[in-house]
Amino acid sequence: MRKCLGVLTAGVFLLQPCFFANAQAPNALERAIGDAQPCRSLKTKVSSFGISVEVGVDKLDSVKIENLQLSVNGDTAEASARGTLACKTSDEALVEGGFSATAEVRLNIDLATCKATETSIEIVKTGGRFGDIVKGLETEISGALRRSLEKNLAKLCEK
Repeated sequence: MRKCLGVLTAGVFLLQPCFFANAQAPNALERAIGDAQPCRSLKTKVSSFGISVEVGVDKLDSVKIENLQLSVNGDTAEASARGTLACKTSDEALVEGGFSATAEVRLNIDLATCKATETSIEIVKTGGRFGDIVKGLETEISGALRRSLEKNLAKLCEK
């Protein structure tokens, strides 16, 4: 049971595969999120006139966990968290900028099977130069975060 609680707590925050550049997080939980490098996958190649350029808001700027609640009743665990993630372009980017996104995450887990029975991720606020783009892709980003959370939770449960 103790192992599953640790898995649950870590899983809530391992929303995506890793990347944490030079940003400093003030506590262990926020450092763990940073170590997961949640901005890394936010880049793509853009081609124009035969020239291909990689564009991305793929560097972690900051992470802040506003609250985390964890409840266990028998083999059922519920977790909810609210936090803000800010990502920025690399220093070499042709167009510099970034975004911030505040998300609310809710997760129910069956501790006997170590499976998520219900997952909800909602982006409740965006900001920054590219914040409107994030808001426009909210459904896709939330879905990707949900899949990544469930995948990382499954990996943690294998240990």
